[in-house]
Amino acid sequence: MVDVNLLLGGFWVLCGLVILVPAVLIAFGGRADLHVHYDDDVDPEYVSRRAGTTAVLMGVIVTGFGVHQALYGYSSRLFGGMLVSLLVLSSLTKRFAQGWGYSPDEESS
Repeated sequence: MVDVNLLLGGFWVLCGLVILVPAVLIAFGGRADLHVHYDDDVDPEYVSRRAGTTAVLMGVIVTGFGVHQALYGYSSRLFGGMLVSLLVLSSLTKRFAQGWGYSPDEESS
């Protein structure tokens, strides 16, 4: 029989990879248009840098949780921490894609 923690860990790793693929395209491929909340008035480099790297962090957190669960078992505190961090980071990446903190003067620096 396969341990349930191994199955769920694999599920979370798969979910993390699903998050990482478009996040890497946004962050390192400059594809800001892939972000659902991307505003065309915002510089795509800014969105790629801020929203993309935030999304990469989200994918790394989910993948890390999956690896931890597969190796060490379920931890309710770690699961809760992952959910809270995903909630905060998803709000941040949405705000960055809509231009939060963006100023046209930032292009020259």
